[in-house]
Amino acid sequence: MSYERNKAPLALMEQIIMILVFALASAVCLQGFVYANNLSKNGAWQQEASSKAQTVVEYCKAEQGDLDAVCEALSGERTERGLRIMDTEADMQIVLELTDSTEYLQRAKVTAFVDEKEIYTVNTAWQMAAGENE
Repeated sequence: MSYERNKAPLALMEQIIMILVFALASAVCLQGFVYANNLSKNGAWQQEASSKAQTVVEYCKAEQGDLDAVCEALSGERTERGLRIMDTEADMQIVLELTDSTEYLQRAKVTAFVDEKEIYTVNTAWQMAAGENE
């Protein structure tokens, strides 16, 4: 009487190991996709923030430092140290803070925030009209 060994348990073990390897590989790939998605979102936010901050800077230069005119043009509000603009479309807040000035030059820092998190900052300066030193 010959005794033959059943090979089914060995095949089942190979399939379980293959499923485990594929599960681990898919978990690593999924983490990569999530990281790439977050990186893409952050890049889009920074691009939008850069554009909005540059708009504020250009308005300040065009108005030669008249922050009240800039607030009126961009629907912002004047603060003690500069101005604040809420962009509801991008859910972003742009803050301009005056830093220092000379007789004809005003310096400022423009910062963009999303959910109270600073995502973009640019330092700028513009020439003021004669006699309008703040």
